[in-house]
Amino acid sequence: MEKPVKRVDPYDVVPKYHQLFELIRQKIEEGDWQPYQPIPSERDLVDLYNVSRVTVRQALENLAIQGYVFREHGKGTFVSPPKLQQNIQMLNSFSEDMQGRGLAPGQKILKFEVIAPSAKIAERLEIEPDNEQVIFIERLRLAGSEVMGLQRCYLNLPNRLQFTQAELEKASSLYRLLEEKLNVFPLEADEELEAAVADAQDAKLLGVPLGSPILSIERTVWSQYRRPFEFVHMIFRGDRYRYFWHTTRAMRRGF
Repeated sequence: MEKPVKRVDPYDVVPKYHQLFELIRQKIEEGDWQPYQPIPSERDLVDLYNVSRVTVRQALENLAIQGYVFREHGKGTFVSPPKLQQNIQMLNSFSEDMQGRGLAPGQKILKFEVIAPSAKIAERLEIEPDNEQVIFIERLRLAGSEVMGLQRCYLNLPNRLQFTQAELEKASSLYRLLEEKLNVFPLEADEELEAAVADAQDAKLLGVPLGSPILSIERTVWSQYRRPFEFVHMIFRGDRYRYFWHTTRAMRRGF
């Protein structure tokens, strides 16, 4: 038996488009509309909820921005799959993260070169910018065939250890390659996370509209030698990725 359709209240102080946004979001979160399922057309939503097409379009735009739906040109609007969630307390590689979800991790290497570090990179890696060089790797990160994010990685490996682009392509996981070939183990990291919007370059690489929400993460990683060896700037699609963490509060005496 189908649930009764909740209506948009024309006399409510809440704008009609936001009421419609909440009604559709509720249907998605309660599983009435499943991932990759097409939602009703704009015309059908107009008739179903007795609202204008302008209201429908604004509600759908907000739903798309927040990652509840996605659009395919000429086909319609579809329910987005659930966002992938990363535990912020675990130092996992992207490949380990995807494998833990039962997804096939992938990469597309855009750049692999040795460069002189900027002052910021040198500071994070605790090296002298004028006397050192670092390995720079820019990669698209994939789950199956879907682009999830973009990583720009700077490496200062101990004892001038090296590896090739071909070796990274074969290993697919940078951390696995470092551990198995070079005996460099990522042990701990500091991360800074902020919400941002995609600029023209990153939007094109990620395959999202200009100004789309993204998660911007900067990570400095220390090896077993207690020296920073990696600084990486990671950009993840805001509609497909989210972070979570669990916190505790210390008990005070007398409570």
